[in-house]
Formats: sequence, structure tokens, C-alpha cells
Amino acid sequence: MKKNAFKSVIAALAVSAVAVSSTAMVAFAGKAAGQEYDLAGLDPNNATVKPTITIETKEVEVSDAGSTVTLNLSVEGAAGKYAPTGLHVQFDSRLKLVQRDGEYAEKGDAGKKLSYTEEKDGDNGFFVTTSADKDSGNDGVLWTFDLQIPADAKAGDVYPVEVAYKSTENAKDLFTNVDQNEEGQLMQAWVFTNGIVQGAIKVNGPTEPPTTESTTTTTESTTTTTEATTTEATTSKAATTTQAATTAAKTTTKAGNSPKTGVQGAGLAVAGLAIAVGTAFALRKKED
Repeated sequence: MKKNAFKSVIAALAVSAVAVSSTAMVAFAGKAAGQEYDLAGLDPNNATVKPTITIETKEVEVSDAGSTVTLNLSVEGAAGKYAPTGLHVQFDSRLKLVQRDGEYAEKGDAGKKLSYTEEKDGDNGFFVTTSADKDSGNDGVLWTFDLQIPADAKAGDVYPVEVAYKSTENAKDLFTNVDQNEEGQLMQAWVFTNGIVQGAIKVNGPTEPPTTESTTTTTESTTTTTEATTTEATTSKAATTTQAATTAAKTTTKAGNSPKTGVQGAGLAVAGLAIAVGTAFALRKKED
């Protein structure tokens, strides 16, 4: 009973832990990783178009160690409002970028009307661009790419995958409209300072409850031993009491006192009956 109750408590705590973990995995939009975006006096809150760019988070099992995981980069809230984009994606150095049909990233349906380029950026990143003569970018998946997780991945490992803003004298990352007017500049400022949801690959695995169960078994064993000791002590005490009572009864009889049986005077009645029988036997013998 105690073991089952303890297991129920552990199960409830496990469910709570999962609930907390799930809450922690909820992603929130914020700024891009990498360099700080130069607002150049613009206030992103004044943007009329406020898109969100999201790299998805995926959970895999520890048994998937060494496998390839597909992630999407998606756009939301900017349909028909953008065309020129330039995005750097960087990922945990333990991951390996796997090409898709010879490309580091494959353009999705959101960019089907846009021309594009893609190239590797260092050992743990890539750079993708789009362009067009009109704002024909849509919401949905803009890029899809593959990353291989390590063969020695362990339960609990988390590998960040992020949009990172980069700017040089010759080029800057973009997410704007064809005209690159104030509306486009405000939209871009919003994206890189408030509109990025970063992603990750998380490795799940089983918990290890055997240690807890072993402790429970030991506790129960101790309780059983204690109860057995208590029972043995009680039995020994009862035996001692019985032996003492018997000894007392024998001692009383030997001293010539009638033992009390619970009915007052019964001892005297028995003695009187014995005398009467003896007398009757003597008289009969005399008559004979």
C-alpha cells in the first residue's frame, strides 16, 4: 500500500514536471541574435506592418541520436508586404548542416514568387536572400533546412538555432519592401528588434526512477522488521505473564489454600464433599 501511494506521488510530480517543461518551451518573439540592430532614430512601434519570423523548435528522442532533423523558417503577418530579404541563420556548433539537393536551404511556398540565393556561412551557419520587382512575398514557410544532431546526443541536450542579425559596411541583413521606404524601414526595424522567434532542437529521454523505488523498498523492509520486533516482544511478555500466573497457582495449592476459580466458596464446597464421602464409606464399612 505504501509503495503504491509513493508511486502515485511520483507520477503526479512527473506530470507536473512535464507541464512545467511544456510551458517553458513556449516561444516568445524578441530581437535577433548577433549584432545590435541600428534603429537610426526609427521607432519600431510605429510600424504599420509587424511581421514575425519563426524558426521552429523540434523535440526528438534520445534514440534519434545521429539522425537528421528538418526545420522550417516561417513568416507571419507580412503577406504581400515584402520582397528583399537577407537573413543569417546560425546554429549550435555541435550540429551539422546537411544539404538538400545540393542547397544549404530550400525555398518554401512563401517565397515561390521570389528569386533567391543561399550559401554557407562559416562552420555553423548559412545566409539566404530573396528579391523581386514587387512585394510578392507571402506568409508561410520561407526556408527549410536540415541539421544533423550528434551521435552521442543525450537526454536533456538542447541545440539552439537562431536568426542572427549581421551588418557590415557593404551589406546589411534585410526584411523590407521593394521601395525600401519608411514603411519598409519600420517593418524591418520591428522584425529585427521585436519579431524574431528563435528555435532549437531538444533531445528527450526517459527519467531514472529506480533509485527512488529502491529507497522505498528499504523503508518498507525497516517498517516490517520493526513491526515483527514489536510482535515478538508482545508474545514474550504474554508468555512471561502466563508462566508467572501458573507458578503462583502452584504455590498457592501447595500451601494448602484452595485456588480461586471465579466462583466464591467453590473450593470449600469441594473439600466438604470429600469429607462427606469419606464418612459415608467408613460407616458402611462398620455396618458390614
